[in-house]
Amino acid sequence: MRHKRYIFLFILTVSVSLLVIGCVYNVISGKPWYANIMVQFFLNLPLCIGLGFIDFGVINLIYKRLKQRNNAVRILVDIVLTTALAVLLTYILNFLLMGGHGNFWHILRSSLPVVPWNWIIVLQIEIFFYSLQRSEMEKQMAVIEKEKALYQFEVLKNQINPHFLFNSLNVLASLAYQDTEKTNRFAKKLSTVYRYLLTTHGRATVTVQEELSFVESYLYLEHIRFGDALHVEIEDDLRNHHCLVIPASIQMLVENALKHNISTKKSPLIVHISIGNERITVRNNLQLRNY
Repeated sequence: MRHKRYIFLFILTVSVSLLVIGCVYNVISGKPWYANIMVQFFLNLPLCIGLGFIDFGVINLIYKRLKQRNNAVRILVDIVLTTALAVLLTYILNFLLMGGHGNFWHILRSSLPVVPWNWIIVLQIEIFFYSLQRSEMEKQMAVIEKEKALYQFEVLKNQINPHFLFNSLNVLASLAYQDTEKTNRFAKKLSTVYRYLLTTHGRATVTVQEELSFVESYLYLEHIRFGDALHVEIEDDLRNHHCLVIPASIQMLVENALKHNISTKKSPLIVHISIGNERITVRNNLQLRNY
């Protein structure tokens, strides 16, 4: 239904613009504005509708190829190609109507009135693709907002999740009888983890550097708990530390690896964190738990 409406509006615009251009051309030629206007209109309408759909096809192809480019560059390419194509097709038609005879420049001049009309059609098509692009962006934003809401819910659950705190307190209690210095360091790291979760709760993003600092504190706690059963490798590039990520996103991936996999001294869980230019990758060897 929506596509039928666009097609109807497109044909209507082609028709109205053809009438206007015809009247203007008559006035410029010194004729009454209404001279043979309806005859010209009905003779030229099928050709103009066909040319309009050709313009649409060309612009659609360019839109797909240059979608990521600057809009000004893409529109300029659209105008140049569609104008050249419109003049060429009109020239060929006029040449055929003249029986394959006639002066080149005379035929070319008679083909030029199609240029302003073609620009009007191209403008309408560009407006259509702009609205299409905007609609796609709105859909993407809606998906992002939904994912953001789900993420915030997960982070909130992590913040109040008693299991991590319970396990950490058990480790802290056992350390208190073994190593005072390590107990003190463990307590500080634990407070750092929860301070980070609380201070970043209202923030949409943090820097990679902040997130890695938090992950290191979190991993310290897990290393004390798992010992040699957990190996973590971080492939870091200092040039990416200014990039932005969602708070606790890396930690959540590491936590999922620990949650769903078995880790023992004989078969340690190996987690690899890679900080790239465009993405952050967290992967691990697969040792799934039997639930």
